[in-house]
Amino acid sequence: MTEFDAHTQPIETRLAAIGADGYVTADEVLFLRRSIFADGIVTERELDAIFALGNRAPEGDLEWPQFFAEAVADFYLREEEPHGYLTADEFDELQARIVGDGCANRLERALLVKLMETAIETPPEMSAFTGRELKGSIMAKERPAVSKEDVMLIRRWLFAAGGAGHVGVTRDEAEILFEINDAVRLGEATPAWGELFTQGIVNHLMAGLGYSAASREDAMRRHAFISDHSPSVGGFFTRMLSGVADAFRSADGANSSVYAQKTRGRDVAVEAAADITPEETNWLATRIGRDGEIDENERALIERMKELEDDLPDALKDLVTRAA
Repeated sequence: MTEFDAHTQPIETRLAAIGADGYVTADEVLFLRRSIFADGIVTERELDAIFALGNRAPEGDLEWPQFFAEAVADFYLREEEPHGYLTADEFDELQARIVGDGCANRLERALLVKLMETAIETPPEMSAFTGRELKGSIMAKERPAVSKEDVMLIRRWLFAAGGAGHVGVTRDEAEILFEINDAVRLGEATPAWGELFTQGIVNHLMAGLGYSAASREDAMRRHAFISDHSPSVGGFFTRMLSGVADAFRSADGANSSVYAQKTRGRDVAVEAAADITPEETNWLATRIGRDGEIDENERALIERMKELEDDLPDALKDLVTRAA
């Protein structure tokens, strides 16, 4: 069959012979790239074919999950401008594709995390859904266990720039960390899990720089403005650029003061975010040992909190004392 004949066949026919044994090889991924990205875009029909292949062949060489995530992200994040935003409607459609066969498979869990890392912004529901799927894959094992691969995916999910808290850990995400930790108490966990658990909870309590991605609506307005080549916009940029040198030459104490105020404002926001609030105190004090026992990872978290003991609220001081 000639290459021309192959590309005139329906995408379903071209992919039918791939993954029959449940595995996609690197050579087959090369064929997929030539088939899917030949015209530079991923169509909805091609997306359907990719998900169908993922359902029958979730395992494969390293190139397979990379391609799967790349192709699906291309469809959802580059489908319309401004690029990089996953809308609520798009997430609903994606979620329906994933749960259509019951739950996310290994490929789809990695895809969800990759989308959250790649996107500028995703709906808040996506982080919760992804966390539940990651937790579910751990709980579904004959004996709950956290592997190195699990830790890697969970870490990427927690700190994904396009997630619910951006690079900060939200309350819902922190709750999922505790739920996983409770589940593997009688199971197995790689040593890296304890470190991630502690890091994630401390991040939730102490971190938060007030970063917020531009909304899709704001990005749309910016995109429309920058893409506008009308004389008025062109004139604006001309005036702006012509005044840059004068702006630097006329920078005086007042201008410096404005910059300093913004800097101080950010410093205050960071300092405030680093304080543990009474609400956070109560949550952590009631969350640790909720199932009647303080485990090794929770004790490690308490040890981390001991470093701040002089500055801790009374409820957390009591918790540290009781756990000692």
